[in-house]
Amino acid sequence: MQEATVTMFLRQGLNDGRLAHQNTGSQRLHIYDFDRIWVPDTFVRQDLYSFVHDQTVPNKLMLLQSSGDVWYVMK
Repeated sequence: MQEATVTMFLRQGLNDGRLAHQNTGSQRLHIYDFDRIWVPDTFVRQDLYSFVHDQTVPNKLMLLQSSGDVWYVMK
């Protein structure tokens, strides 16, 4: 069995019609609003050990489109 170390960016997209709004373009959400929007639980099969980088400012981005599309990016 071989092991590997990987640093990756996780990008997820989902649509929630309840978040649709009349503003044009996308809105970047504040980090404190992230916990108010549901995102799917993500897991890596056969993972021995994983962690999220511990930094002073979280490496996360969440964009909200007027159609209710949500783009979530995390390192």
